[in-house]
Amino acid sequence: MILDVKQLSHSYGDKEALNNLNFSIKDNSIVSVLGPSGCGKTTLIRIIAGLEHIQSGEIFLDKLLVANKSLNLPPEQRPISYVFQDFALFPHMTVFENISFAAGSKANKKQLIEQVIHLAKVNNFLDKYSHSLSGGEQQRVALARSIAVQPKLLLLDEPFSDLDINLKREIIDDTLHLINSLESSAIVVTHNAEEAMFLSDTIIVMNKGIIVQIGTPHEIYFNPTNLYVASLFGETNIFQSKVIDHSCITPLGRIKVKNLPNNQNVDVVIRPEAIKLNLEKSPLLNPNSGIVVDSKFLGNSAIIHMTVNDEKNNKHHIHSKVMGNFLPPQASSVSVTLDEDHIFIFPR
Repeated sequence: MILDVKQLSHSYGDKEALNNLNFSIKDNSIVSVLGPSGCGKTTLIRIIAGLEHIQSGEIFLDKLLVANKSLNLPPEQRPISYVFQDFALFPHMTVFENISFAAGSKANKKQLIEQVIHLAKVNNFLDKYSHSLSGGEQQRVALARSIAVQPKLLLLDEPFSDLDINLKREIIDDTLHLINSLESSAIVVTHNAEEAMFLSDTIIVMNKGIIVQIGTPHEIYFNPTNLYVASLFGETNIFQSKVIDHSCITPLGRIKVKNLPNNQNVDVVIRPEAIKLNLEKSPLLNPNSGIVVDSKFLGNSAIIHMTVNDEKNNKHHIHSKVMGNFLPPQASSVSVTLDEDHIFIFPR
């Protein structure tokens, strides 16, 4: 294991930032810490980096104890490198000088710098200063400088948050290939679930200073432990219901319930992609149908806004995500079938 975090807690005055965190990270792996602003993500990696003094718990890096209540190895003595959200490049140095400084006096310094420049794709602006670089270029230089340290653990704090969407995709892809080309592990702090799934071998989901769930992207997406985790992956349709005869009633019909007792109040989460639609010639008089309000074309996919009536004839606004070539006109009738892989039921 490159990292072991044991019983880590941290507070700022009366505000608890981290509450009894326990997890490990394997060698040569990429882990995302996923959650909203204020959930404790940045505090966690600052403590791992040694930028915050530990208050309670233990941290081991490469099997070496680096922090507990009475010990706090400084950042320069830890086998880590930190990419800050604002990149923190040296403004008085060129791109090449930033990278060269990070490489220090390593025996293979010249070869290392050449390799890093190639991997990070910064060879076209080596003589520029940070103030003259675009956001994407600064991101590449920050990564290059961090890699030149040859860390065993790379920490990235919201590294893609300020990039436009097209550049973000390119930089994320390059970052993934770059990290995989090293004998290093990485922790990526992000509030973007799509980024976390694309980059990571493992996702640590946090909320209000605690770890809610740890798993592979597939496990987190298809087996969320609660309503909060299920809601991280885009918009959802959420209904309140009750288990009766091992099923619950929703505006989209009855859904079978496993492992929950009768009379249990529940939240039913139905992702838009769970709702499959068929265009009908006339309105259907059953709960598995709806009336289209609008169709939004998104390229490969489309979002269909529709209203459905529940068994008490109350109207509900629902979103379905379908293939982009299915764009039913406004006021048309559609029948609904559900994909149970994208339906989750949680006790309330």
